[in-house]
Amino acid sequence: MVSLRGLSLRRCLELTTPDRRLLVGAAVAQVVAAAALRAMQVQALRASAHRFRRLAQVLVVGSDERKAWAIEATGRRLGGLSTCLIRALVAELLLDSNHGPVSLTIGVKRTAGGAIEAHAWVARKNRVLIGTTADTYVPLVTWTGPPARLPLIHQ
Repeated sequence: MVSLRGLSLRRCLELTTPDRRLLVGAAVAQVVAAAALRAMQVQALRASAHRFRRLAQVLVVGSDERKAWAIEATGRRLGGLSTCLIRALVAELLLDSNHGPVSLTIGVKRTAGGAIEAHAWVARKNRVLIGTTADTYVPLVTWTGPPARLPLIHQ
């Protein structure tokens, strides 16, 4: 059976059309976010992405649970292109705000070897939706709600 990083062709064909669309939308959003993050800072990317939120939510249709599933499933298959920060940024864009605001948090922890490890996750009402449990990370920054508009720089 043909396989793409663990997703067999048979399994892909067994998915419903809405689930396949959801997977494609989540994958495209992650690729675009990864490319954009290489060209701009996180705050600028959040502000730019927020302008496309309604369009993204019209194109990527499903419950928040299915959207989170699609983001995580495609993220695992995109390898190093999809980091926890990319997944968190895409989740912030795609998840429905009618259920309450989501919080995107970036935290750090010290590993057993002494290195500092960073992680990003998205939560709503203290429930982690994207990313692993945040218990062992010390939050550095948390954004809740729409990003602040960045001032235009005039030269």
